[in-house]
Amino acid sequence: MVRGRWMDWTRLDTQKGQKTGFAALRRRGAIPTAALILIAGTLFSRIGDSLASLGLVLDAADKGIDFGVTEVFLAELVPTVVAAPVIGMVVDRFSARSVCLWSLLAQSVCLAAATGLPGFHLRVGLIALSGLAGVASVAAGFKMLPAVAGEEHTGRANSLLTAGLSAASLIGPALAGFLHSVWNTAVLLGADSASFLVLAWCTARAVPRAVDVVIGRKPASKLSDGYRALRDAPVVGSLMPALAAAMLATSIEVVAGVFYLRDVADGNDTVFGLFLATWALGSIPGALLAGRAGWADRHTALILGGVLGISLGLLFAGLIPVAWVLFPLFLLGGFGNGVCNVGLRNAVHSHVPSEVHGSAWACFQALSRSCIGLGYLLGTPNSLVSSRGQVIVSGAIPLASVVWAALVTLRRRQPALGEASG
Repeated sequence: MVRGRWMDWTRLDTQKGQKTGFAALRRRGAIPTAALILIAGTLFSRIGDSLASLGLVLDAADKGIDFGVTEVFLAELVPTVVAAPVIGMVVDRFSARSVCLWSLLAQSVCLAAATGLPGFHLRVGLIALSGLAGVASVAAGFKMLPAVAGEEHTGRANSLLTAGLSAASLIGPALAGFLHSVWNTAVLLGADSASFLVLAWCTARAVPRAVDVVIGRKPASKLSDGYRALRDAPVVGSLMPALAAAMLATSIEVVAGVFYLRDVADGNDTVFGLFLATWALGSIPGALLAGRAGWADRHTALILGGVLGISLGLLFAGLIPVAWVLFPLFLLGGFGNGVCNVGLRNAVHSHVPSEVHGSAWACFQALSRSCIGLGYLLGTPNSLVSSRGQVIVSGAIPLASVVWAALVTLRRRQPALGEASG
């Protein structure tokens, strides 16, 4: 989980000096060292998150706890959906740097406390509390990144961060499974706690207090500011239905795919694991290519192209139940996922005012988790649609949304071209 301090106007001259020194870190043509430190800490923390979550999931499975796995998933989803607007408002009202550091400390304390509690449900409760603090740290991190990287490098920084998160999603589960078999869940929770301290150190090291001068605050922020900013922002608002469809589709496949892919793999868990890894592998080059100078500002093309890749990968994966065909299709879907994620981050950074970046990104987290939760329900096995049919539907939904969004975009551009030619 990226996964306040009030401005002291009596120290403005000192802060200006810090800001000048901070700018000196930036090298022409390269991402500043400070941004790389922040990204590295974020990726380390994301691996820690995988350890804690999967450790509890494995505990629930090993102990036969009814609805235990669902409980872990809901603990990560529900608090964010409910509290994100309030938390985002706090991020925008106070110092993003201080909010981030205090939130990371709270996350570390929650996970450290969980290591000493043997009760499964108590541990899940602490994970939920950590998730609430995580909304603040993620929103603050999103808000600080352009100030740390510089506007000219923000697109590339988002590209590296997205690619790194995909790599972390490969490393984390494998490492969690190994550590859980060697030690126990308490060790995994403790490792996650330590990862938040590492990210806090990286944040303190990479982000000077003067960064608040750059990104500004919104003392009069409201609960609705984040949603309104997303709705009114060019590109972001009009493409939000397509993004929602993509998130819904991938979460449907996460659940239905467990049954469908295992059937395609004839019950071979190794092949099933490779299917999942292939999606993450595809997202890495997708994210890196989307951050290239010629593409970083083409937000509409990146988002729609990415969602198109996701939809085609899922649709044909359901239509063609052949193992060797599924690997390139999952590479395509993962590639589109990486492209879309970079396009979205760049679009929000470019089109949403910086003083409401915290609220906007927190509210987007709430929207995304709502779609994910609904997707989990729709992907649950039932007597009406087979798991294969659910995977096909998961590809058809974002495909329809892309076609609709493309038509709307073209219709909006045609009058503008007509006026220009007239």
